[in-house]
Amino acid sequence: MKKVMLLLVLSLSLVAFGQQGNVNDILFTKSGEIIQGKVVKVTGSTISFSYPGESLINEIGSDQLQKIVFSSGRTQNFSNNASGNTPSANANNTTPPDEAVTTTTIPKEEIYLGPGEDTAVENNNNNRLAVTPMTFLVNGRYSKEISGQATQFATDYLARQNQSLPIEVQDMGMTIRKLVDAGIGFQQLSQTTSEKLQNVLGTEYLVLIEVNETHQKAQPKKDTGFFDTQKEQTDSNSNVRYEIEVILFGAGGAEAYSSKFSNERSFKSALGNNSPKNDWKTAMQYVLDQILTSGSL
Repeated sequence: MKKVMLLLVLSLSLVAFGQQGNVNDILFTKSGEIIQGKVVKVTGSTISFSYPGESLINEIGSDQLQKIVFSSGRTQNFSNNASGNTPSANANNTTPPDEAVTTTTIPKEEIYLGPGEDTAVENNNNNRLAVTPMTFLVNGRYSKEISGQATQFATDYLARQNQSLPIEVQDMGMTIRKLVDAGIGFQQLSQTTSEKLQNVLGTEYLVLIEVNETHQKAQPKKDTGFFDTQKEQTDSNSNVRYEIEVILFGAGGAEAYSSKFSNERSFKSALGNNSPKNDWKTAMQYVLDQILTSGSL
């Protein structure tokens, strides 16, 4: 019986060690981006790291970072380094000065709002609205860059256009910081209730938007020439389709307004004319205007 218990303890230890070894370091940028990887070098001005499963070394300026949460659970802050004096640290987790370090525990590789860590707070911020980080798909694939641009665009547009309404639109950077502090990464957004998100962000209204941009190359037209010979036109046409779904949540996480919008247009791609780059902004404006005029705010 003692041998069986010993084997069981050893097995559990090995499993725990294996799980801990898979935990990455997490870099939080001041722009709200969350980067997972392995920090290999920290200098006074740059941090060198590699992405999971890659050997290529990447660099990022320390002035672009808010903090690093190492796989050991140690946190290194950069927000107070306006003078450029970055706290000393390295891949061996040498302890930097106490005033620059706080300690936290990240129990999983992905940042998440763990059991018993409900950060809901009393919502005393009526008439405040936040746009959650949106999902922007291009041909079915998530685009992190465009998703961030679209979220910022929607936030700024609502802030400019709601002057006739007593609504305060929360800055995107503030929204990102509150989500990060609550341990809600992008992976957990879809699993978190609207009411909990409102409590975390401290807003009465919550806007959730998903955009699907699909490109499809149109069949080239054919001209009939002499002797019934067919030739294709030089220019090739393409179609781009936008499908946008928007949901506005009101007090208590209740759905106050929802809409689905789709739009398709053609453009010439031979010389890059009429490129659809950022063309989603027109469709986005239309959807956001519907929120403002719906009477739900």
